[in-house]
Amino acid sequence: MVHIKKKMLRKEVLEKLHNVSQEDRRRNVKALKDKLFSLKQFKEAKCVMFYVSKHYEVDTHEMIDATIAMGKKVVVPITLKEEKTLRPSELKDREKELIKGHYGIHQPGEEHIRIVPIEEVDVMVVPALAFDKDGHRLGHGGGYYDRFLEKAPSKIYTVGLAFGFQVVEELPRHQTDIPVDKVLIS
Repeated sequence: MVHIKKKMLRKEVLEKLHNVSQEDRRRNVKALKDKLFSLKQFKEAKCVMFYVSKHYEVDTHEMIDATIAMGKKVVVPITLKEEKTLRPSELKDREKELIKGHYGIHQPGEEHIRIVPIEEVDVMVVPALAFDKDGHRLGHGGGYYDRFLEKAPSKIYTVGLAFGFQVVEELPRHQTDIPVDKVLIS
């Protein structure tokens, strides 16, 4: 039953994400960037992990570039398909270093992989199709982030970025689902 509810919600939210106008997307992403960058945890962070957004997700590209420009270490995930998990890799130049990887997600090309121990990450921006008020997330269903977060040190401050319609009262969830510490809503 949980699986069916998640599948239906994924379809519904994906449709809404694809229908956000460019103007609304730009305005909401700017508001989310401002909220993220004003968080105490972000300001104090030396190392920030971002997801590299797909075209329909909350766009993290400008956030990544601005964070690198601030002099913070930025890491992005490399998808380890066989292990069904992620590995953080330092990104120094988003436009030059990223290539399309598994599932159409951009990640550092082989010559640009610089693995960073997860313990170095202070703040992690976690993707989701939807969040609930308790920070639980609905991803694409692969479980990559849940497996990754399960092994991450609890000191890492996890943040979700969401357009208003991506936040619901309560998500169907499994015991293995790991919530984020904070959801920022535009």
